[in-house]
Amino acid sequence: MSEITKPIGFTPLNPRQSGVRSNLTGFTLIEIIVSMSIFVVVILLTGSIYSLAQKSYKKSSDLAELTQNNRVFLDRLSRELRQSINIITSLPPTASDPLNPPAEQIIFQDGHDSSLITYLRYYLNGTNLMREHSAYYFDTDITTYIPYNSLDQNGQPAQVKILEEPRIIGEYFKQIKFWGTNDLINIYLKLTKNTNSFELETSAFSRN
Repeated sequence: MSEITKPIGFTPLNPRQSGVRSNLTGFTLIEIIVSMSIFVVVILLTGSIYSLAQKSYKKSSDLAELTQNNRVFLDRLSRELRQSINIITSLPPTASDPLNPPAEQIIFQDGHDSSLITYLRYYLNGTNLMREHSAYYFDTDITTYIPYNSLDQNGQPAQVKILEEPRIIGEYFKQIKFWGTNDLINIYLKLTKNTNSFELETSAFSRN
């Protein structure tokens, strides 16, 4: 039988060395745990940042909507008060007297058309700010509008007629207050949407 010759320079592979070399190609348990921990931390941080960004956007959006509702109402009310001929609502001079609290609605004579005696009323219905347009008349002449406090020959008060169904002027109104004089009317507003609130105190001049 012929003897197998070994190639020149051939060195047999030590089985122990082979095992050590194969272990070096994988990950240890500690490396896997550390990697997973870092991955979880990154996910949590990303989720927290996204959640904060969403909350900030939601808050900014809510406040922008509340501010817009407030601005639209005040622009309209201020314009109509400047045209008004007479403020009907009895207003307390201050907002600090508990025995004479501020009014929660306001009624005044519409000055847009001086040929007609009609009235505008702003009030809250839930969280909706409403605007109502009305007039007063006697049964003997339903086509002639008269002052709200008129009495007929028998001492009977005038009848009220809704000229325009109440409509929503603004939303998310929590509270509304009026006080002052016929010349200068103070207004307090509080609007709320979700957990966000907006408060404002301002004044409007009438034509008187």
